[in-house]
Amino acid sequence: MQGDINGLKILMQKESKGAHSIHCFSHQLQLTLVAVSKRCDEVQELLLVVFDILNMVESSFKRRDELRESQAEEIEEALRKGELETGRGLNQELGLARAGDTRWDSHIKSFNNFILMFGPIIDILDAIAINARFEEKCKAKGYLKACLTFEIVFMLHFMRTILAITNELNVAFQKKKEDIANAMILVRVAKYRL
Repeated sequence: MQGDINGLKILMQKESKGAHSIHCFSHQLQLTLVAVSKRCDEVQELLLVVFDILNMVESSFKRRDELRESQAEEIEEALRKGELETGRGLNQELGLARAGDTRWDSHIKSFNNFILMFGPIIDILDAIAINARFEEKCKAKGYLKACLTFEIVFMLHFMRTILAITNELNVAFQKKKEDIANAMILVRVAKYRL
């Protein structure tokens, strides 16, 4: 909406030279998350590892099918052990969600699905490390080592928790009847939770 050529901001400034444009609360929060995350090497490393693994697994129909089969086997095993309940809408097939840099709420789904599908992802990387071409073998082995480090596993869970809190704030900011006083209370609550 704020495009430099035909955005709402430019159209408004043509009408009134004194008009100023500010981002809504939700967009300001998104911009802050992006800016802060770019200053943290651990977050950038996590994003890079997750993005590269998604590319490796999603680049082949065969690998996607293997991921689905591995996920189905994991669900069947958990059902057999009584670790999962059955019912309508439960145990749905998950996909590897691609996250967008400007919409950090998409990272929650990406990290959450990555955590829930961690076993099948490791299985696929292991299969690639054994059966693929040399270059892909080397990459898969590197991703396996990275995924099995405490730092990556911790950061996955840590970022999922942080983004869940900020996403609740983001959703609240997008309500039409949100006012500045209530927004400040919501920010204070989110800061306390963080």
